[in-house]
Amino acid sequence: MEYLQTLVTPILTGLIVWLIERHKAKKDELKEEAEEVNRAVNYATMQLAYATAMAVKRGKANGEVEDALKAYNEAKQRRDKFNEKLQSQVIK
Repeated sequence: MEYLQTLVTPILTGLIVWLIERHKAKKDELKEEAEEVNRAVNYATMQLAYATAMAVKRGKANGEVEDALKAYNEAKQRRDKFNEKLQSQVIK
């Protein structure tokens, strides 16, 4: 019986450490993806601000507005997909 305890303890310890490391890796992966989404949103915000400033300066909209709207739509899609991913992770 003592032999069994000696064998089971390191196995359980290894399993617990592995589960903790796996959880940490997933959390780090989500954090990195969140940072990428935030960068995309910040870029879109900058594009929209620039396009607005140029449109006001010129008195008319130009190609910058189309580029800014494209960046906005892409960032919004990425953010929405990421939020869906987070929701599915929480539900599990």
